[in-house]
Amino acid sequence: MTNVPTVLSEWESKKLLGSALPTPREALTTSVEEAVALATSIGRPVVAKASSVAHKSDAGLVRIGLSPDELQQCWSQLAEAGDGTVLVAERLHGELELIIGGSRDTSFGPLITVGLGGVAAEVFDDVAVLLSPPEPGELDAALRRLRSAALLEGFRGTPAVDRTALTHIVGLVAQRLDQDPDVMEIDCNPVLVCEGRLVVLDALVVKR
Repeated sequence: MTNVPTVLSEWESKKLLGSALPTPREALTTSVEEAVALATSIGRPVVAKASSVAHKSDAGLVRIGLSPDELQQCWSQLAEAGDGTVLVAERLHGELELIIGGSRDTSFGPLITVGLGGVAAEVFDDVAVLLSPPEPGELDAALRRLRSAALLEGFRGTPAVDRTALTHIVGLVAQRLDQDPDVMEIDCNPVLVCEGRLVVLDALVVKR
């Protein structure tokens, strides 16, 4: 009998990668009152996402730029479309979106993927693939080979991507692949470049 892979929710995936993963201010809310209180404490527009739903953006189950009142109006709809909870996070703006991921190849073993993320990941397919964990210097060399390398260095006045922060996230992905043989795939996408710093907006982990 073939085992069916388990796809973790965004919240579960981020928790599996550890508290050192840089994420927005966010929480999994179990009631509309809890969600509104969180949005009010954040004090800025928030993003609300149905939990445990595959391709939630394509399904219209991600709402962006909500006030507490707007969140109150849509919370139940998002909760009912998923597992009864709603992930509420601060809305952030940035200069660039990256993808940082990991997978297992039957021939090469654990691999790390780094490159342009978000919609650009599908349009430009500008990524580097390295053995996990990368040797010292390999990550920087791979990033320099990307077609988008100039964007990572800072473009037209935007800050350069924090390479220490990028290396940190790659290290968390590599560590999880190394420590948990049941993890088959890790996808942090998009990873927002926000004034040079990195924030993981979404994550997905697949386990066997």
